[in-house]
Amino acid sequence: MSGILEKHNESINLTYNYTYRMLVHLKNIKENFNKLDNPDDITIEVYRDSIIKKYETLEDLTWKLLSKIFKASGLEINNPRGCYKQAFKENLIDDISMWNDILLSRNSNSHIYNEEDYEDIKDKILDEYIDAIEKLLRNISEKVM
Repeated sequence: MSGILEKHNESINLTYNYTYRMLVHLKNIKENFNKLDNPDDITIEVYRDSIIKKYETLEDLTWKLLSKIFKASGLEINNPRGCYKQAFKENLIDDISMWNDILLSRNSNSHIYNEEDYEDIKDKILDEYIDAIEKLLRNISEKVM
């Protein structure tokens, strides 16, 4: 994948930087949320909703970044599942089932009507997804850029 940035350098760099900033924002929300002492129900709900919304944006940016990287190398992949499969093939991610879960959680957010399910997704974001996305961005930085 070396040299793929030549043709699409600016677009990939801008998307990477924006994706990384979104990851930092989400990690900051997580850190602030963990520091709360005895938050009330409204505060918990606001943080939860903020975490999930930032995550939705981050996941969208992540697969679009992969799509741009693959396009620069001659592959036209315009959907998240295809991007994650290709990233797995190119050793940018190492656990495809985690990324299938990331996508499933992202797609199901708008169809959740149960507070418990919403909390489960928030917990997965905080406990698993942030780390997986951060690892992918680190791999992109090391192997692609």
